[in-house]
Amino acid sequence: MSKGSQLRIRGGAVHDPVNGLDGAVQDICIQDGRIVATLPDDAPALDAGGMIVMAGGVDIHSHIASSSCNHTRRLLPEERVPAPRPADVAGARSGSMASVPSTFTTGYRYAGLGYTTVFDAAVAPLMARHTHHEMDDTPCIDAGFFALMGNDEYLLRLVDQGERGRAKDYMAWLLGAVGGYAVKIVNPGGVGRPARVISARPAPFPPRRSFIVPLPSAVPAPQA
Repeated sequence: MSKGSQLRIRGGAVHDPVNGLDGAVQDICIQDGRIVATLPDDAPALDAGGMIVMAGGVDIHSHIASSSCNHTRRLLPEERVPAPRPADVAGARSGSMASVPSTFTTGYRYAGLGYTTVFDAAVAPLMARHTHHEMDDTPCIDAGFFALMGNDEYLLRLVDQGERGRAKDYMAWLLGAVGGYAVKIVNPGGVGRPARVISARPAPFPPRRSFIVPLPSAVPAPQA
Protein backbone atom coordinates (compact mmCIF):
# COMPACT_ATOMS: atom_id res chain seq x y z
CA MET A 1 0.00 0.00 0.00
CA SER A 2 1.49 3.32 -1.06
CA LYS A 3 2.21 6.11 1.39
CA GLY A 4 -0.75 8.30 2.17
CA SER A 5 -3.32 5.71 1.06
CA GLN A 6 -6.39 4.64 2.99
CA LEU A 7 -8.53 1.51 2.84
CA ARG A 8 -11.48 0.19 4.80
CA ILE A 9 -12.01 -3.59 4.67
CA ARG A 10 -15.70 -3.78 5.37
CA GLY A 11 -17.83 -6.55 6.87
CA GLY A 12 -15.36 -9.44 6.98
CA ALA A 13 -15.16 -12.15 9.63
CA VAL A 14 -12.00 -11.10 11.50
CA HIS A 15 -9.78 -13.73 13.11
CA ASP A 16 -7.09 -12.24 15.37
CA PRO A 17 -6.01 -14.43 18.31
CA VAL A 18 -3.79 -11.69 19.74
CA ASN A 19 -6.78 -9.42 20.23
CA GLY A 20 -9.28 -12.16 21.04
CA LEU A 21 -11.23 -11.93 17.77
CA ASP A 22 -12.60 -15.22 16.49
CA GLY A 23 -14.85 -14.52 13.52
CA ALA A 24 -16.15 -11.13 14.67
CA VAL A 25 -17.76 -9.29 11.74
CA GLN A 26 -16.32 -5.79 11.68
CA ASP A 27 -14.36 -3.30 9.62
CA ILE A 28 -10.59 -3.05 9.43
CA CYS A 29 -9.21 0.42 8.72
CA ILE A 30 -5.78 0.85 7.15
CA GLN A 31 -3.85 4.07 6.66
CA ASP A 32 -0.29 4.37 5.34
CA GLY A 33 0.11 0.60 5.59
CA ARG A 34 -0.92 0.40 9.26
CA ILE A 35 -4.15 -0.60 10.97
CA VAL A 36 -5.85 2.37 12.61
CA ALA A 37 -8.96 2.79 14.75
CA THR A 38 -11.05 4.68 12.22
CA LEU A 39 -11.08 6.38 8.82
CA PRO A 40 -13.22 9.10 7.22
CA ASP A 41 -16.54 7.88 5.86
CA ASP A 42 -15.46 8.64 2.28
CA ALA A 43 -12.29 6.49 2.46
CA PRO A 44 -12.02 3.79 -0.23
CA ALA A 45 -13.66 0.55 0.88
CA LEU A 46 -13.31 -3.10 0.00
CA ASP A 47 -16.39 -5.27 0.57
CA ALA A 48 -15.26 -8.41 2.43
CA GLY A 49 -18.75 -9.66 3.28
CA GLY A 50 -18.81 -13.45 3.59
CA MET A 51 -15.02 -13.60 3.62
CA ILE A 52 -12.38 -14.25 6.28
CA VAL A 53 -10.02 -11.44 7.25
CA MET A 54 -6.85 -12.57 9.03
CA ALA A 55 -3.13 -11.93 9.18
CA GLY A 56 -1.28 -13.14 6.09
CA GLY A 57 0.71 -16.34 6.26
CA VAL A 58 4.52 -16.32 6.32
CA ASP A 59 6.44 -19.04 4.47
CA ILE A 60 9.90 -19.09 6.07
CA HIS A 61 11.34 -21.81 3.78
CA SER A 62 10.71 -21.72 0.08
CA HIS A 63 12.66 -21.60 -3.18
CA ILE A 64 11.06 -19.03 -5.45
CA ALA A 65 13.78 -16.67 -6.66
CA SER A 66 17.24 -18.20 -6.37
CA SER A 67 19.42 -18.99 -9.36
CA SER A 68 18.42 -22.65 -9.12
CA CYS A 69 14.82 -21.68 -9.86
CA ASN A 70 15.79 -19.88 -13.04
CA HIS A 71 18.01 -22.78 -14.12
CA THR A 72 15.04 -25.11 -13.67
CA ARG A 73 12.87 -22.90 -15.86
CA ARG A 74 15.50 -22.95 -18.59
CA LEU A 75 16.35 -26.64 -18.43
CA LEU A 76 12.77 -27.97 -18.32
CA PRO A 77 10.89 -25.91 -20.92
CA GLU A 78 8.77 -28.93 -21.86
CA GLU A 79 7.07 -28.75 -18.45
CA ARG A 80 5.67 -25.30 -18.96
CA VAL A 81 1.92 -25.00 -19.19
CA PRO A 82 0.01 -21.71 -19.41
CA ALA A 83 -1.31 -20.30 -16.15
CA PRO A 84 -4.26 -18.00 -16.87
CA ARG A 85 -4.22 -14.68 -15.11
CA PRO A 86 -6.70 -14.25 -12.24
CA ALA A 87 -9.94 -12.94 -13.68
CA ASP A 88 -10.80 -10.96 -10.54
CA VAL A 89 -7.50 -9.06 -10.31
CA ALA A 90 -7.29 -5.81 -12.26
CA GLY A 91 -4.07 -5.53 -14.21
CA ALA A 92 -3.04 -9.12 -13.54
CA ARG A 93 -0.63 -10.74 -15.98
CA SER A 94 -0.39 -14.25 -17.35
CA GLY A 95 2.34 -16.69 -16.41
CA SER A 96 3.28 -20.34 -16.60
CA MET A 97 3.16 -23.35 -14.32
CA ALA A 98 5.86 -26.01 -14.13
CA SER A 99 8.30 -27.42 -11.58
CA VAL A 100 9.01 -23.76 -10.82
CA PRO A 101 6.22 -21.33 -11.84
CA SER A 102 6.96 -17.93 -13.33
CA THR A 103 7.20 -14.93 -11.04
CA PHE A 104 3.67 -13.67 -11.70
CA THR A 105 2.10 -17.07 -11.15
CA THR A 106 4.12 -17.56 -7.94
CA GLY A 107 2.80 -14.32 -6.47
CA TYR A 108 -0.81 -14.99 -7.46
CA ARG A 109 -0.75 -18.54 -6.09
CA TYR A 110 0.69 -17.46 -2.75
CA ALA A 111 -1.86 -14.67 -2.43
CA GLY A 112 -4.65 -17.13 -3.22
CA LEU A 113 -3.45 -19.34 -0.37
CA GLY A 114 -3.43 -16.43 2.08
CA TYR A 115 0.33 -15.85 2.22
CA THR A 116 1.75 -12.34 2.20
CA THR A 117 5.43 -12.94 3.06
CA VAL A 118 7.79 -15.53 1.60
CA PHE A 119 11.49 -16.24 2.17
CA ASP A 120 13.83 -18.08 -0.16
CA ALA A 121 15.85 -20.26 2.18
CA ALA A 122 19.21 -20.50 0.38
CA VAL A 123 20.70 -17.87 -1.93
CA ALA A 124 24.40 -17.74 -2.72
CA PRO A 125 25.76 -14.22 -2.17
CA LEU A 126 27.03 -14.16 -5.76
CA MET A 127 23.44 -14.52 -7.02
CA ALA A 128 21.85 -11.99 -4.64
CA ARG A 129 21.32 -9.34 -7.33
CA HIS A 130 19.49 -11.79 -9.55
CA THR A 131 17.34 -12.89 -6.62
CA HIS A 132 16.37 -9.30 -5.81
CA HIS A 133 15.30 -8.79 -9.43
CA GLU A 134 13.09 -11.88 -9.35
CA MET A 135 11.52 -10.89 -6.04
CA ASP A 136 10.81 -7.40 -7.36
CA ASP A 137 9.01 -9.06 -10.28
CA THR A 138 6.85 -11.26 -8.02
CA PRO A 139 3.52 -9.55 -7.24
CA CYS A 140 1.33 -9.58 -4.12
CA ILE A 141 3.90 -10.79 -1.59
CA ASP A 142 6.74 -9.35 0.47
CA ALA A 143 9.88 -11.44 0.03
CA GLY A 144 13.35 -11.91 1.45
CA PHE A 145 16.10 -14.50 1.43
CA PHE A 146 18.65 -16.23 3.63
CA ALA A 147 22.24 -15.68 2.48
CA LEU A 148 24.04 -19.00 2.09
CA MET A 149 27.31 -19.01 4.05
CA GLY A 150 27.78 -22.66 4.95
CA ASN A 151 30.36 -23.19 2.20
CA ASP A 152 32.13 -19.83 2.42
CA GLU A 153 35.84 -20.68 2.45
CA TYR A 154 36.93 -17.52 4.25
CA LEU A 155 34.25 -17.90 6.94
CA LEU A 156 35.17 -21.55 7.50
CA ARG A 157 38.79 -20.59 7.96
CA LEU A 158 37.89 -17.97 10.56
CA VAL A 159 35.78 -20.51 12.47
CA ASP A 160 38.55 -23.10 12.29
CA GLN A 161 41.07 -20.58 13.67
CA GLY A 162 38.78 -19.57 16.53
CA GLU A 163 38.37 -16.03 15.19
CA ARG A 164 34.79 -15.64 16.39
CA GLY A 165 34.84 -11.85 16.45
CA ARG A 166 36.14 -11.57 12.91
CA ALA A 167 33.71 -14.25 11.75
CA LYS A 168 30.81 -12.33 13.29
CA ASP A 169 31.90 -9.08 11.63
CA TYR A 170 32.34 -10.78 8.27
CA MET A 171 28.92 -12.42 8.43
CA ALA A 172 27.28 -9.11 9.36
CA TRP A 173 29.02 -7.30 6.51
CA LEU A 174 28.15 -9.97 3.95
CA LEU A 175 24.52 -10.13 5.05
CA GLY A 176 24.17 -6.37 4.68
CA ALA A 177 26.08 -6.25 1.40
CA VAL A 178 23.78 -8.74 -0.31
CA GLY A 179 20.56 -7.44 1.26
CA GLY A 180 19.72 -10.73 2.96
CA TYR A 181 17.33 -11.26 5.86
CA ALA A 182 19.16 -14.02 7.71
CA VAL A 183 22.13 -16.37 7.46
CA LYS A 184 21.73 -19.87 6.04
CA ILE A 185 24.31 -22.45 7.13
CA VAL A 186 23.90 -26.02 5.99
CA ASN A 187 25.93 -29.18 6.53
CA PRO A 188 24.30 -31.87 4.38
CA GLY A 189 25.07 -35.30 5.73
CA GLY A 190 27.50 -33.92 8.28
CA VAL A 191 27.96 -35.37 11.74
CA GLY A 192 29.79 -34.25 14.85
CA ARG A 193 31.11 -30.80 15.53
CA PRO A 194 31.76 -28.64 12.45
CA ALA A 195 35.15 -27.60 13.89
CA ARG A 196 36.31 -31.21 13.74
CA VAL A 197 35.23 -31.54 10.16
CA ILE A 198 37.06 -28.33 9.25
CA SER A 199 40.22 -29.28 11.15
CA ALA A 200 40.29 -32.66 9.47
CA ARG A 201 40.74 -31.04 6.08
CA PRO A 202 44.19 -30.42 4.57
CA ALA A 203 45.80 -26.99 4.38
CA PRO A 204 43.42 -24.17 3.38
CA PHE A 205 44.76 -24.08 -0.16
CA PRO A 206 46.62 -27.32 -0.99
CA PRO A 207 48.96 -27.16 -3.99
CA ARG A 208 47.29 -28.01 -7.24
CA ARG A 209 48.34 -31.15 -8.99
CA SER A 210 48.96 -31.28 -12.70
CA PHE A 211 48.03 -34.40 -14.57
CA ILE A 212 49.95 -34.61 -17.85
CA VAL A 213 49.23 -37.46 -20.20
CA PRO A 214 52.14 -38.03 -22.64
CA LEU A 215 51.10 -38.14 -26.26
CA PRO A 216 52.33 -40.97 -28.45
CA SER A 217 55.11 -40.08 -30.86
CA ALA A 218 53.13 -41.51 -33.72
CA VAL A 219 49.52 -42.45 -34.20
CA PRO A 220 49.22 -46.03 -35.41
CA ALA A 221 47.41 -46.52 -38.68
CA PRO A 222 43.95 -48.10 -38.40
CA GLN A 223 43.75 -51.78 -39.12
CA ALA A 224 42.03 -52.76 -42.36
